[in-house]
Amino acid sequence: MKRALAVNLALAAAVAALAGFVYWKPHEPPPGYALSALKPDAATRIQIERGGTAAIALEKKGDAWFLTEPFRARADAARVERLLEIARARATHRMPGADLARFDLERPEARVTIDGQSFGFGLVNEMSREQYVLAGGAVHTVHMRYGTALPGAAADMASRQLFAPSEIPARIELKDFAVTQRDGRWVLTPTSAEDLSQDDFNRWVDGWRRATALRVEPYTRGRPQGEIKVELKDGAKLTLAILGSAPDFALARFDEKLIYYFVADVAKRLVAPPGLNK
Repeated sequence: MKRALAVNLALAAAVAALAGFVYWKPHEPPPGYALSALKPDAATRIQIERGGTAAIALEKKGDAWFLTEPFRARADAARVERLLEIARARATHRMPGADLARFDLERPEARVTIDGQSFGFGLVNEMSREQYVLAGGAVHTVHMRYGTALPGAAADMASRQLFAPSEIPARIELKDFAVTQRDGRWVLTPTSAEDLSQDDFNRWVDGWRRATALRVEPYTRGRPQGEIKVELKDGAKLTLAILGSAPDFALARFDEKLIYYFVADVAKRLVAPPGLNK
C-alpha cells in the first residue's frame, strides 16, 4: 500500500515537473518568415485592388467592419478575418524584391493594403502550390489560401445578414398580418384561430432576425411589388421592399441601398404566419 502511494507521488511529481518545464520554456517563434509586423486585431483600414475592377475599401468602426467603396454596406466579418490572415502569414521562403516580372509582381494582378502596408499577389508556383507575395520590399512564398481569400467583387465582402446583430425586430408587418411584441410577449394581428405558443413566435421572429441571403447587390432600380414594415427594439423603423419572388426572393433595404436575394424556401417561411411551418 505504502509502495503504491510512493509510486503515485513520484508520478505526480514527474508530471508537475514536466508541466513546469513546458510552461517556463522560452516560446520559440513559429517557423518561416513573417510578411509584416501588423496585428490583424488592431487593423482599421483595408483596400483591395484587382485589375479591371473598382477598388474595394473597408473601414472598422467600433467592433464592426464596413464597406465604404465602391458602395456602403455592412461587411461580412468572416470574410474580413480571412483577408486579414495575410498580415500574420509566415512564408516558407523569402527572396530579395528584384526581378519582380519573373513572379508577376511588377504590376500585381491583386494588391491588398492594410493600414498602409501593401501585399502584392503574383504567380502561383505549380510545383509547390504556393503563391508569390510582395511585402516589405521582399518576395515571399505563402500558402495559396491567402490569395483565394481575395474577393472577386465588392459584393462578396458585404454581409448577407438582412439585419445587423444590434437590430432586433419588435414588430414585423406584412400585407395580411403583423407580429408585435407587447409587454414582453408576441401577439398576432389579426388573431389566428390556431393556438400559438411564444416558442412559435420566437422561432418565426428569429427566422427574420437571422435571415441570410444567397447574395447581396447594390440597389439601382426596381419597382416594389409589396412592402414589409419593421420596427426595431430601439424604435427605429425600416421598410423592406419586395422586388421579386422568382427565381429568388428579392428584398430591398432602401436605408442601405442594397438588395438581398433569398432562396424560395426561405422566403416561404419568412412571409408565412407563425406556426404555419411547424
